Amino acid sequence: MNGRLVAEGEARISVFDRGFLYGDGVFESMRAVGGGVFRRERHLERLRRSAGEIGLELPMPLPGLAAAVGDLLEANRLRDARIRVTVTRGAGRPGEYVEAEGPATVVISAAGFAGLAPALHREGVAVVIPPRRQIPPEALDPAIKSISRLSSVLARREARDRGGFEAILLDGGGNLTEGTVSNLFLVRDGRLATPPAPAGGLPGITREAVIEIARASAIPVAEETLPARLLQDADEAFLTNTSWEVLPVVRAAGRPIGSGSPGPVARDLLLRYREMLRRECGAAAGETGGRR
Repeated sequence: MNGRLVAEGEARISVFDRGFLYGDGVFESMRAVGGGVFRRERHLERLRRSAGEIGLELPMPLPGLAAAVGDLLEANRLRDARIRVTVTRGAGRPGEYVEAEGPATVVISAAGFAGLAPALHREGVAVVIPPRRQIPPEALDPAIKSISRLSSVLARREARDRGGFEAILLDGGGNLTEGTVSNLFLVRDGRLATPPAPAGGLPGITREAVIEIARASAIPVAEETLPARLLQDADEAFLTNTSWEVLPVVRAAGRPIGSGSPGPVARDLLLRYREMLRRECGAAAGETGGRR
């Protein structure tokens, strides 16, 4: 917290912190495998961009944040972990929307994590399209990874109540955008299609990695507007994020997608992504002498 290690039970922020009062802040989620953090610098650079877009200056440089992440993993003896970096505008006062007393609050936390239950990747998951639409870019740029997540929380709760693992949000024109915490890909006739970023959602780090892998494997990839009906018409569909990796979607709105089982493209991309994860995290751990 704010540059020093504290026990979880002793971590405190002000009740007037603007993150608590207004959701006025940004965050990043990262994953460590074997002591190395996957694309840590890319995540932290996105954090810097998100902060800049809301007029928030990070209180420490990116190398300092990177070192703090490593110190946190080492202090907790974590090699496989999920990490979250949260930055808020700091203390303010109720009713004061513009000014913040500051300084900014920085909280970095980590917990052990070895991935989702294998059955979810083996069997695939169901998704729901709720009536709740994605917040339009004119109201909040999807490229800003904001801690204001109420809309996503409500959509995900509806998905759960309707038997879905994730909710897929539509834009005002009825086009597919993203999940509440994930990016969406469709497979049609051997090619990948994903909504364009940032108009179609957050430019995910895992999304970016999967596009790299697909292109290196000679799988055509297009970022394009996808009407909602294409989800049901796809041969395959899958979700990506830091924790879920490449997660096959086998049902949407109660109907099967393709064969109703994880398809070969998603399975192959998952294997290749995990190879990339191990390779890059191994290299990252090696840069710190294996300590992190």
